[in-house]
Amino acid sequence: MRITILTNGPGELWGWVRPVATELRKRGHSVSLWILPCQFASGHERRAASLLAVDKLEGPAGASKIWRDLTLEKTDAVIQLGGDIMFGQRLAKSANVSLTWYSYAPKNIKFSGVRILTAYQKQAGNLGKVQAIGDLVKDALQMDLNESEIKKWDWPKDENSPRLLILPGSRPMIRSAVLEWVCEVHKFLRARIPNIRVRALFSRFMPESELEIWQKAGLNPVISNAGVAMRQADYALTQPGTNTFEMMHCGLPGLVIAPEKFSRFVPLSGVLGILANLPILGRKLRKIGALRVIKRWNGVISLPNRISDKKILNEMYGDITPLDVANSICEDITNPEKLKFTHDELLKLSGQSGAASRLCDIVLSGGQS
Repeated sequence: MRITILTNGPGELWGWVRPVATELRKRGHSVSLWILPCQFASGHERRAASLLAVDKLEGPAGASKIWRDLTLEKTDAVIQLGGDIMFGQRLAKSANVSLTWYSYAPKNIKFSGVRILTAYQKQAGNLGKVQAIGDLVKDALQMDLNESEIKKWDWPKDENSPRLLILPGSRPMIRSAVLEWVCEVHKFLRARIPNIRVRALFSRFMPESELEIWQKAGLNPVISNAGVAMRQADYALTQPGTNTFEMMHCGLPGLVIAPEKFSRFVPLSGVLGILANLPILGRKLRKIGALRVIKRWNGVISLPNRISDKKILNEMYGDITPLDVANSICEDITNPEKLKFTHDELLKLSGQSGAASRLCDIVLSGGQS
């Protein structure tokens, strides 16, 4: 069979598409991969996608070109792993095939040919037709564990000092904006814990030329896979996103932050995204939008905390300072009992692996599982 996968951003491409495409190829099927427009794109998606050894690679391109070209695609089934569902609906209708949609935040779709899958039942909410199959990211992390990647992790040799992993994310604009702020956090941490070991983790979506900037800042950057890096650290500082699920699957405690100061760099989609770029109104809209999301999830911002009935990862958002963040990290990272408890709770929440295999079974069996 020829299976077409639609995706968009770096997290979806590396965390979702990679295990699914690998599983399909292992079973002998042809894989066609389309990279859709994405407001969160890093600009390096195609280069990373070329490493997946798919049979056909299209995009990224403008929405109008993708919309037109999808009608020319010949396929036996469509899997949407990120991006606007309208593209998957168009292709499925044009090719007269089934559409399987995997999402962390599924919605009711008024289209009879869509099978909707998600990672955890909590994410499905009251949508009865949504099936929880486990987290594809967990399968992706298991693919990271190879000897060459492990050798990259040469933490400074001081077994008695804590190891902090900084996760700046895949979006260039946000990385550039937060660098000075993160350096302030690092300065305060050094004052409290002089021998703390710090490394900044970057994915393959980051140009190596940017590493020099972070190296000069004393943050010891490295490009590596999360599945290795997170298992070599004691604690992480990160922003909300898929990386919090990666931390969960690796049992890595951490602090998830969303400073209000940088809300203007978070892209929004649709009409709201256009209005959010206006000088005065835009800032208010972003703040209102963020508060609505937080309220919807009972005051939590990280994915593991959203699917749990209790707070596991530490969180800070709103009007916070580098000193606030440094103090919170110090309190956690110097408490072995708390680190062990958080590690164990995250792994309990992680669930079973094999989501990619289950997804492929559903697609190849015509939806029966």
